[in-house]
Amino acid sequence: MRPPAPDGSRGVVGQSVTPPAAGFLAAPLAEALAVLPPRPVGTLVDAPLSAGGCFVRPLPVDTTCAAAARRFFREALASLPIPSGILHDGVTMASELAANTLHAQRKAALAAARQRASSAVPEIWLYLRGSGRNCEIVCKVFDSERAFDRTVQMGLDKAPVDSVSGRGLQVVDGLSAGLWGCHPTLSRLGAAKTPGKAVWFALRVPPSALPDDLGRPRHGPDWLVDELAAMLGARGMGSIVRADAGAISVLSISRHLTVWRHGPTVTWRAPSGTYLRLDLADLVDVTEQIVWAHEQSALAETPGYPTGPVPVADLAAS
Repeated sequence: MRPPAPDGSRGVVGQSVTPPAAGFLAAPLAEALAVLPPRPVGTLVDAPLSAGGCFVRPLPVDTTCAAAARRFFREALASLPIPSGILHDGVTMASELAANTLHAQRKAALAAARQRASSAVPEIWLYLRGSGRNCEIVCKVFDSERAFDRTVQMGLDKAPVDSVSGRGLQVVDGLSAGLWGCHPTLSRLGAAKTPGKAVWFALRVPPSALPDDLGRPRHGPDWLVDELAAMLGARGMGSIVRADAGAISVLSISRHLTVWRHGPTVTWRAPSGTYLRLDLADLVDVTEQIVWAHEQSALAETPGYPTGPVPVADLAAS
């Protein structure tokens, strides 16, 4: 990590960002503490949700998967004053996503065994994004079933109204008020990042329940863009070519994906062709969205993979 110049800039440099061997700080802790303002944890990899971190746990590949997801959801939010009704809805949806991903993960494990490839265990991720009236709890369940196999997808209209099973995603759609979906991504746990997908939902938190800045790192844009580059490296993005000029930074992720930072925001072009702009303070969500765009671009080059937007119901896990 390069300390800022006396005028606050970092000069103009082109460099390859190498993922740190451990944690998200590229510099030794003693050097980092001399440059960065004090904070309650050494790095965002150790930070709780309230400080801008991401809660990550592996899920068992057996019938206890849903129960483990419920327990982890409560554990992640235990220190936050979340209203009981919202907590109950979140626990229910996390349980449904975990139950749905169990079949997909078993299928992925069988395919990996036939191909003598590795298959990551499913994972549950939770973090906060937004602030004030737009603050949301985001929950994602990852599995290594890469393809969105339409023959095993439940969708929103498969289960009859009077059915007592097979309605997991209908429950998620209703409780989240439509704030859910599915996208390609990479696993978070382990040194080797396994391609797969994440099915997610978001829950809006009433402004009165949490402080406006909860879940948003209290650091300047220069520190945040350093952390973003390191987090992308740790998420499996490999070698990133970077250039800085004052309040502008450019991160070249791949030939398909370039990220621009201008002041406190970041912008990139999604595979759909639209440009996305996000607040850099939502560091975990920014990182995950960039990984999503990277993996979507890679899939778009796969023969037979459908191009263009795919409806949420068509991307649903089985």
